[in-house]
Parts: sequence; C-alpha cells; structure tokens
Amino acid sequence: MDAWIKIFVVMIMFSMLSMVMTYFLIDPLVGLILLAVILTLLVITLEPATGKAMAQVTVPLVVILFVMEVFYTNLFSPEPIVFEYWMLLVIGFVLYIMFTVFTGGSSFVEGGFIDAKVSLKLFPIYGIAIFLSVLIDPTRQLTVYIMAGTVGCMMILYFVFLRDYDQWPAYSQFKYSDIHAISDINPKGKVKTGAEIWWAKTTGPPIKTGERVVIVGITGMTMLVARPDDIVIGQDY
Repeated sequence: MDAWIKIFVVMIMFSMLSMVMTYFLIDPLVGLILLAVILTLLVITLEPATGKAMAQVTVPLVVILFVMEVFYTNLFSPEPIVFEYWMLLVIGFVLYIMFTVFTGGSSFVEGGFIDAKVSLKLFPIYGIAIFLSVLIDPTRQLTVYIMAGTVGCMMILYFVFLRDYDQWPAYSQFKYSDIHAISDINPKGKVKTGAEIWWAKTTGPPIKTGERVVIVGITGMTMLVARPDDIVIGQDY
C-alpha cells in the first residue's frame, strides 16, 4: 500500500474512533462492534501480519456482538426490527468480507475443505433455508440469524480443520511461489507474497531487502524463509 494512502486511511480510522466513543453511551454493543472493526482495520493497515492474528479474535467477537445486538434490540424495542432485502445483501456481503479477513485473506474454498462439487451440493440447502426463513419471518430477523450462524460455523470449521493448512507443503508451493523480502531479515524482518505481508525469520545467513526467498516453514504468522541457494537438502528447519 502506498504511504500516502496508508496515512489517509489511518487518519480516517482515528477520526472514526473519536466518533465511536459516543456510541458507548447510547448502545454499548454497537460501540464494541464499531471499536473492534475499526481497531482491526487500523492494525491491518499498519501491520498486516499482526492484523491477521488480531482478526482471528475480533472477527468472531464482532459476529457474536452483532447477533446479540439484533436480539436485545428486538427484545426491548416496542417495534420489531424489520430488515429490508437490501439490508440482507449488505449484511451477507459484510459477513463474507469478515470471514475473508478471519482467514487471513484466503477463501474457504482455497483451502480445499469445500471443493466446487461439495459447494454446489450445500448451496441449495443454504438457499432453501434462507428462502424459507424469509417466508416464515416477515421481519427477516431469522434470515440474519441463519446468515450469521452459517458464517460462525464456517469460522469454527476453518479454525478446527484448516488453521494450519498453510503449513501443508502443497499449499505453500501453490500460494507462496513468489516471495521477496521487503526489509532486511537478520534474523527477523518482513516478506511480501502477492498482496500479503508476513513476518519472517531466517535461521541462515542474513537476507537483504528485495532478495527473493523461499519458504521452509510457517510458525503462526511468521514465515521461516531462506534464499534458494542457502537451502540444504535434508536439513531440519
């Protein structure tokens, strides 16, 4: 991200943070939702690698708080909340974006847990559930609960089955085929692959900015990297 764009985004985030404070007096749940979203986006802008780790905590929290907000607002409000169709589209889009952020920018299908055939088999079930919920509940609150619940279940499945998928050799070779250092790595620094920035560490000779590296392992949000010429076959990294 260009420096001037990053500065502009950070200024907007700080401005929004000052506005969020008022929501804590009006509606604490809304205030927490906005605070979690803004802080996560702010950290992702400044430190993408740290933001990815942070998103795995804040994103599920935001989904839970959103469901609680809908439930309690409907419980104590004299008039029930009615979600228009365009609201459902916006909520669905935002939930998908949140799930993408939760997985560190990769999609659920990319991990191979749900391939195209399985997706086609499951989509009619999900579509029927959404369609029936719209017919059953004119306020369409049930639809919102189903959408949020589905994303929540996907997050749980991802966390249980695919959290360490980026450590599988096939995934690493496919996704991280072009990596270069964006800072000196001695022994720690940063690397970039595509649009993603990762923390990096090398156990071999220092790596200079701009040098191409290959991945030899992943620990959490840190890549273990080395120059292609420095890799010793059979060496345990």
